[in-house]
Amino acid sequence: MRKIMIFTLMVITVSLFAFEVGQVIRAVDGDTVIVKIGEKQERIRLLGVDTPESVHPTKPVEPGALDASAFTKQLEGQTVLITYDKNKTDYFGRILAYIWIGEPPGLICWNLYLIQTGHGQLYTKYKFDHLEWFRTQLE
Repeated sequence: MRKIMIFTLMVITVSLFAFEVGQVIRAVDGDTVIVKIGEKQERIRLLGVDTPESVHPTKPVEPGALDASAFTKQLEGQTVLITYDKNKTDYFGRILAYIWIGEPPGLICWNLYLIQTGHGQLYTKYKFDHLEWFRTQLE
């Protein structure tokens, strides 16, 4: 019965949300990862979260940056689900996405998890589709 429920949930999820499966190759910093999707490696900036800078070309390493980077390094080698907003890229051409870990029905949005664990903060400088969901989860 449990397998049928999981399968049904997955079918509903696939039909409602477009997603890709990838493997995290490297954490660039707390809010940017390199993910292998198919045969391509993509640099993905996590939506809705901002972590202190550790690799910015014009800024010094900010307090908490190395902790946030180390925390996100936990994703390295993991298979993840990747979902996108209506606009997959930003003004700078970066891929913007949500990274999900775990298995249905216990999926965890890593972007949100970074905020909940104190490694990042809600980033609202640029609008993103699921801002209200983030706010609700953070109450």
